[in-house]
Amino acid sequence: MRQIKVLMIGQGFMGGIAHPRAILEANLQLRPKGIEFVMDCVAGTNAEKLAVTQRAYGYGRTSTHWQKEVGKADLVVVTAPNKEHAGMALAGLKAGKAVVCEKPLSSSLETAREMAASAKKAGVPTMVTFCYQGAPAALEARRLIQGGAILGKSGYFEGTSEFLQDWGRGGRSNFRFHAEQGLGGVIEDLGAHQVDLVQFLLGKKVVELSAQTRVYDGDGEDLKMVRGSDRKARGKAVDAFEAVGYFDNGCAVTFRSNRTSTGHKAFFENSLHGNRGGVCWELEDQGYLKFYSHTRPDGSKVPDRERGWTHIHVSDPGGGGHMNTDTVPGLINGYLQYFRWQYLHLGLQLLGQPDKAYTVPTFADACQVQAVSDAIYRSGLKDGELTKVR
Repeated sequence: MRQIKVLMIGQGFMGGIAHPRAILEANLQLRPKGIEFVMDCVAGTNAEKLAVTQRAYGYGRTSTHWQKEVGKADLVVVTAPNKEHAGMALAGLKAGKAVVCEKPLSSSLETAREMAASAKKAGVPTMVTFCYQGAPAALEARRLIQGGAILGKSGYFEGTSEFLQDWGRGGRSNFRFHAEQGLGGVIEDLGAHQVDLVQFLLGKKVVELSAQTRVYDGDGEDLKMVRGSDRKARGKAVDAFEAVGYFDNGCAVTFRSNRTSTGHKAFFENSLHGNRGGVCWELEDQGYLKFYSHTRPDGSKVPDRERGWTHIHVSDPGGGGHMNTDTVPGLINGYLQYFRWQYLHLGLQLLGQPDKAYTVPTFADACQVQAVSDAIYRSGLKDGELTKVR
């Protein structure tokens, strides 16, 4: 049995719940193949909290000095706040370790480029947890798109991606609002997932865009909107944005994200429409993928009376199911299983038996997504000026 010693850096929700649970669940599928992740060390700043995390997940030890632990690990997992990603990830790469990093890759595009270049030079496996790639409905939508059921010969598509939450109404005390974590704010927090997922589904890249950004000052009923191009917004992390992204084949998708959308907890809807059909998936109703067929992949038209939105239930496991599903029909894997999906495939890659149907997102992939996020921010500063992705 090949054992991969894991150093987990961070003890918030990602480091204290999402990643360790995903690793332990991935092990159930990896051990029969001859490899497992070993929860070797968890590092953070709060010793008492670390002790609780150690007992919960069976870590061999804890540490309040992550720097001393990098050399002992096989895999370094970075889940600390954005501003700390670079130093931790670069230390792992320098030591020749495989590195997993939470998104965004860094608090700036320049640093993200440095990280991607260092990963390429080191030649070690990297992964950035764009977890929604593992949603069963997203995987099914990608299968339909890549199989020719949505886009016609011209490759035409259009669509929308919305990611709306309302926890931002409580003020700007959360660290995600702090400028030191990156002025992109919600663009990097939610928008990065949107850009990554749409590009993942389509197999296309955003090359230029036009965006409007906003900052919300005040709390609760005293919220006030400040446009990103206003001097009053300078130096503050973005709270909301809309962007029309133009892809490398000339087609467009509209992105919208906001953390003050009253009533929404995790509304993440992605709709894509092509010559042959359309797909629509919404996170708060994640058990279904909506599919519309207008023209079959062979070019024949679907009769009018047979057209309509089909709700595909994505819970069925097995060979005829939807990839990241191992529950009973009628029930669905949840958010944490999206992370398990990525750790499963990372484990297969480390074993030398990668799944040809799916490759985990790397530092290079995350750097490209951050370049799109950067362009959204820069366009917002200039009141929607058409801006190229650098």
